Amino acid sequence: MAETEIHEKLARVVVRYEGGKIDPLELRWGTRELKVRSVNARWTDRATRPYRHFFSVSLAGGEVVILSWREGEALWYVESVLGV
Repeated sequence: MAETEIHEKLARVVVRYEGGKIDPLELRWGTRELKVRSVNARWTDRATRPYRHFFSVSLAGGEVVILSWREGEALWYVESVLGV
């Protein structure tokens, strides 16, 4: 599966904090409002300070994207799109 790197800030991300984990629910990427269908995987890069959290998510439209969030920052990013 091909991966296209994006590294773009997201205008808005709605998340749920529950049971000690973060679940992205929906996001605004450019002018598109997108719903997260499922979280496929999550991992943390502990080599950076502050830590960076990554999420592989499937969107309702079928796209699979990698999102990231750095602890202490209010910014989320689309890091890459899979299958493009």
